[in-house]
Amino acid sequence: MKRKIFSIIATVLFCIALCAQNSGHSARLLVLDENETPMEFATVAVISLPDSTILCGGMTDGSGLYETALPAGASLVQVSMIGYRTAELPASAFSAIQTVRLSPDAKMLEGAVVSAALPKTEIKGDAVVTNITGSVLEHTGNALDVLGKVPGIISRGGELEVIGRGAPLYYINGRRVTDNSELRDLMSEDIRSVEVVSNPGALYGGDVSSVVRIRTVKRQGDGFSFALTSQAKQHIYTCSDFEPSWSVLDLNYRVKGWDFFGKLVYWNNRNYQISGLEGLTYLDKPDGYHLFHEAGTLDYRSHFSGLQFLGGANWQINDNHSLGFKINRDQGLFGFTKLLVDADVFLDSEQEDRLHTINDGHLPTNNQWTGNFYYDGNVGKLNINFNADFLNGVNSTETEMSESSWISPAELSSEQQATTWLGAGKLVLSHPVWKGQLQFGVEETYVYAAQTYSITFSGIPATDGSLTENNIAGFAEYAAALPFGQLSVGLRFEHADFSFSDHLDSANSLDKDYNNWFPSFSFATKAGPVGLSLSITGKTRRPDFNRLSTEMSYNNRFCYQSGNPKLLSERHRTGSLNANWKWLTFSGNYERVDHYFVQWGIPYNDEGVILIKSDNLDVPLRKLSFYLNAAPTVGVWSPRYTVGMDKQFLTLSLDDPMAEGGKTTMSFNKPMFVAQLDNAFRFKNGWLLEAGYMYISKLNQANVETCKPLHNASLSVQKSFLKDEALTFRLSWSDIFNSTVEYAHVNFGRYIIDQSSDNFNSCLTLRVSYRFNSASSKYKGTGAGDSAKSRL
Repeated sequence: MKRKIFSIIATVLFCIALCAQNSGHSARLLVLDENETPMEFATVAVISLPDSTILCGGMTDGSGLYETALPAGASLVQVSMIGYRTAELPASAFSAIQTVRLSPDAKMLEGAVVSAALPKTEIKGDAVVTNITGSVLEHTGNALDVLGKVPGIISRGGELEVIGRGAPLYYINGRRVTDNSELRDLMSEDIRSVEVVSNPGALYGGDVSSVVRIRTVKRQGDGFSFALTSQAKQHIYTCSDFEPSWSVLDLNYRVKGWDFFGKLVYWNNRNYQISGLEGLTYLDKPDGYHLFHEAGTLDYRSHFSGLQFLGGANWQINDNHSLGFKINRDQGLFGFTKLLVDADVFLDSEQEDRLHTINDGHLPTNNQWTGNFYYDGNVGKLNINFNADFLNGVNSTETEMSESSWISPAELSSEQQATTWLGAGKLVLSHPVWKGQLQFGVEETYVYAAQTYSITFSGIPATDGSLTENNIAGFAEYAAALPFGQLSVGLRFEHADFSFSDHLDSANSLDKDYNNWFPSFSFATKAGPVGLSLSITGKTRRPDFNRLSTEMSYNNRFCYQSGNPKLLSERHRTGSLNANWKWLTFSGNYERVDHYFVQWGIPYNDEGVILIKSDNLDVPLRKLSFYLNAAPTVGVWSPRYTVGMDKQFLTLSLDDPMAEGGKTTMSFNKPMFVAQLDNAFRFKNGWLLEAGYMYISKLNQANVETCKPLHNASLSVQKSFLKDEALTFRLSWSDIFNSTVEYAHVNFGRYIIDQSSDNFNSCLTLRVSYRFNSASSKYKGTGAGDSAKSRL
């Protein structure tokens, strides 16, 4: 079946490519300056003669490229840029990509001062684009620092997310980011722009809800360059020492058309959490319902460190062809977790037990290989982009647990081993058709994951299972620049075969397949000075592989946890609206989700044990979100203020032994209001001062309610030295008042949890970076198998 589908898709694409080769004439330009550097924002105009009417036109992108279909009557293509002599080419010259080199115009430049006046944020096609180069964000730290201040992105619980759309997939120059440490390692000076796509189309996987595309500065010239960045951290409200948290050495060497690059990273992370826990369970016993009550504290600490090695090469064969590869090795050096739990246990107000649990975890094996090969080229008017990826990871965990109890003290140990392998390939063809561009292609991803788990406790069975998934997709997207705006329509088909094998009990084995169509539509236009865009998509989200595991883990005597291989995929239908005027940006989303994923708690037996298990909601979850961002500049002051709301609409029927009929109806509709106020002051001599404040209100997320708002005040000061600000010191204080303590109330019906969590986010951070002959890699690999990688 899989081979038949793949053959059909390949045949269709081959026919489309043949048809495309015979379609209308197009112009594809690469614009360079006198130093062979690609020129962004050069103006291109297609002109008819003899009346010199401009038929169409636009500006080159960050790679100096511009492409358009040549309309009937096109005679001349004109390329211009302030400070350079205008170049003209006959329209008949465009049988393949043309390289245009602009030379400086000395008379035009004489006595002139050229300054950038590009808009900070604007709408381009399906994205809200924020220009970083030339703005105060250019010197704000690393990519994580930049993204936290970009319109449409907020930080919740230390994680970045697109408002109303959750955690995005990240791309750097079209290449999928498989490890978010890449964002930590990318410095803000190397970022040209950030594009936030809240409703991505057919070119992305069916389970991709949002995308952030980062474009880096294109640095040219042969020679050697390097960048060294190191950061140390001191938690304010813990007893930890001031210690390094990560260091990155980037190396790059360019000669002629070759680009060799490497990276060495050392990372060292400590995490702390102290929580208060209270759980109520209605137990169904032969003599009726009884109230089981557990209350106590949780103290969790972890310490992980490791090394990352990356190397690769890129070969720019000529203006039309390039290829390259990269290999990455992640090696864990040290992994340790410690969990202390003290709890008192009551049954109908009478104390039955007191627990003291010590759980020590070690990670003796934790390593992963990843690699990518790509080819990007042009054959006539046809652009070909091919990527092949692999991933292989092995990790193991050993746990020793000591649990004192009035009733049944225990000494337990457990072992877990997991192996993962992924192979993926993606081919994208692009060709001008009529007034726009047609992109189409195929993608295939194969995943194998195996896991074993054993514990010296008779109440928890050992597990030994493996799963495979093969996903084949075909997609097409057409975008055209019409007189009234830019229109894009797309369609993606995915066929996935999923198989789970339980090697200890074949009755638990499972086979199923998915066949899904994902349409997409977007339209962007301008109404006077206001940019507008509208997009509508249909998506699915298949479960992360850990949610599908049958492993049942032991948290303590009264709490077990398990996955669920029978989970259904989520189904998403989304509409998005974006608007931009000068320094104001608005974005709104409405989404309906069927089979929403949750972690659901149910009584496991009549002795008070709770099983936390992955499940689907049996009713749709609807969400409405919007935000408004203002980013003016007043002298040295550059404020970036965002206010927004994210509201879900959800009503559930829950088990309630105290209610008539044993059921009660509850609504979880409390909206989240957010305000993010970032202020940057750019002074002379390389000084930068930043002050920020974030507020997140109480809210509902599925059946979880956060009961207190969160506040986070931060302050940073930065000083740069040497030519081109090559040496930079940055001192930051995050969560100054340690006011990001979370209070949550979770209602499962017969089981209710209240929890407070303090993660001790308040810390001082010192970062030092030095850059020599700074250069960015020319690597153009975009990656394949992105959806599966994120689920791993």
